Amino acid sequence: MTTLFSILLSSFLIKILICLFSAPDYWNSGYTFYYQIAQNFLQTGTLFLSGADSLYSADSLFATRPPLYPLFIAFVGTVTRFSPAWFVGSEALVSTLTVFCVYQITRLVTGSVKPALWAALFAAFYPYALVHETQLQEGVLYNFLSTFSVLLLLLAQDRRRCVLFFLTGIALGLASLARATHLIHSVFLTGLIYCLNWKSFKNRLLFPASLILGLCVCLAPWLIRNQHVTGSFVLTSITGGVLAEAHNPFTFSGFPYRGSIDSSSHQYRKWLEENTDLYKHIEGKGEIEQSKVFSALAWDYIKRNKAETFWRGWRKAAVNFLGVLSPLQHTVKNWIYFLSYWFLTVWAIASVRKLWGSVFLQIFLALCLSQIVLSFIFWAHTSHRSYLDPLLAVLAGIGFWQNTRSQLRVTSPNHPQNRGG
Repeated sequence: MTTLFSILLSSFLIKILICLFSAPDYWNSGYTFYYQIAQNFLQTGTLFLSGADSLYSADSLFATRPPLYPLFIAFVGTVTRFSPAWFVGSEALVSTLTVFCVYQITRLVTGSVKPALWAALFAAFYPYALVHETQLQEGVLYNFLSTFSVLLLLLAQDRRRCVLFFLTGIALGLASLARATHLIHSVFLTGLIYCLNWKSFKNRLLFPASLILGLCVCLAPWLIRNQHVTGSFVLTSITGGVLAEAHNPFTFSGFPYRGSIDSSSHQYRKWLEENTDLYKHIEGKGEIEQSKVFSALAWDYIKRNKAETFWRGWRKAAVNFLGVLSPLQHTVKNWIYFLSYWFLTVWAIASVRKLWGSVFLQIFLALCLSQIVLSFIFWAHTSHRSYLDPLLAVLAGIGFWQNTRSQLRVTSPNHPQNRGG
């Protein structure tokens, strides 16, 4: 436990120091729209964003962003009087909890402390996490909730208890309230649980149903609120806009490496304003109506460019797994990310033969598949696939230890933890 505590404490302190030295004007760096939403909430009691978001244009947008991270900013900011140092410390603490989850998952999968310590070490000092998980963006909260939900899912499958599947659904719901795309990943995981328990008619119905119930209980207040303010039961109203960002003539003008998707979207928006009367048409319309308009534009582009859409989809999916930073930064940062990503990936691949058939490996592969589907349809930068990194660290820790210490005994696929039924 002393070694684990040292890893967690060192990672915690380094993350704080890196952020405070690299972002002196903290509240005006990163995803400042989350800060604006938090301020609007504290001033009015309502979560909303003023002005434009993505391709949308309106005085107030009530559901383009999920609520959890703005509420986190509002709560911590109120308690600490919006001290950047204290807020960075709170994010570093959440990031440290993610590392602790990595340790617990690895212990659960292997039944051994040593590979768990290696996995925690890899997750704690992974360069991308060291830099990005204290910035003003939802990734730190989302990555923790996503990793925690995997830990709960492993416990639920191991102990065969509906209450644990229900709690897993709650955790998946919270992750979806931090980043709406996790709802798609939740669907894939629910399908996996159904397949893992195929042999028992009772379990293959009860366990996924318990998970879905927990998910619905968690999401219901936000969905009901959105129906009240937008007229539609949506997790987010930005879906149509994001789909249009992914399917237009300018998508790859900056994305994925020369710039963020925002640069491509700005070009597309400028083109729409200069060559169509679309923004005159949607003026005064709510965000749900705007979402439908942009969704229709995207589908029209897809129908007219089927082959291009297919090949572009694979190109967008590949961004998640090539280890190339998207968008590219300065040379040193690009190489650090590339080398650290492939360090984890190589050792993760080394663990696959030993873990083949395990529940954890199937969860990881299900999440990889759902990420491919998500980015094929929409788009993804490196930050959008970073929730996979803690799980990659689990595999890397196991692979590293088993290949440097041959006497490691990894739990058999026939162990209750690692089989369905």
